[in-house]
Order: sequence, then structure tokens, then C-alpha cells
Amino acid sequence: MVVLIAAGAALIRLVPQNLAQQARLQELQTEVAFVERRVDQLQDRFNRHFDPQQTRAIMQEQSNRVDPNQRQVIWVAPAAPAAP
Repeated sequence: MVVLIAAGAALIRLVPQNLAQQARLQELQTEVAFVERRVDQLQDRFNRHFDPQQTRAIMQEQSNRVDPNQRQVIWVAPAAPAAP
């Protein structure tokens, strides 16, 4: 009987601790998922900036220079139709 009472008292003390640990684990898993997404984004940016094929495009984005072989496109509004 004494053993059952001691076991019951131990379980009563352990249940709130277990619930608190489960809540903290959930918080940590959420934070890890957020950090993983951020790491993936930073890894993509890093790969893009050090990709030799992207060098010219990145230089154009970050400066006012334009590739000399690139042609400029000028959009012109269509002329109004002539009245009959």
C-alpha cells in the first residue's frame, strides 16, 4: 500500500514536469523550423552570389552598368487609329 501511494505521488509530480517539457519541445521545434528556413534562404543567396554564371546579372543588379552586348528596349504606345 505504501509503495502504491509513493508511486502515485511521484506520478502526480512528474506529469506537470512532462507537460512543461513537451511545451518547451514544441517551442524549440518551431524555432528550429524557422531557423532552417532562414538558413536555406541564406544558402540560396550565397550560392547565387558565388555562381560564375550569375556574376554578370548580379553586377547589373547592384550597379548602373549595362552589358555592352545588351540591347535597350524602348516601349512605344501604339499610334491612334486614323479616323475615316
